Amino acid sequence: MKFPVLSRQKQFCQFKRQINGSDQYLVVGIDVAKDKHHAFMGTARGRSLLRKLIFANDLKGFHELRMQAEAIKSQNTLSEIVFGLEPTGNYHKPLGAY
Repeated sequence: MKFPVLSRQKQFCQFKRQINGSDQYLVVGIDVAKDKHHAFMGTARGRSLLRKLIFANDLKGFHELRMQAEAIKSQNTLSEIVFGLEPTGNYHKPLGAY
């Protein structure tokens, strides 16, 4: 049986619809920079859970981000974590690969 292959745009739109208005997702928005990134954590319904986390653009910093996100997810009985970041030069690549 062949299944239709969704375009990346359609996959994104489908994923976005799934997240919008859901109480199950921790949404982590990341402002990318050269040496240190800034993260905000909240729900898809607009509830702020962590306003500012500054972490280094290295493996230790990425681990710190992941551990903090996992802790907030558990504390708030959320089921999934969604990370979002915008490409900035090449500074996003190490975090994106992590």
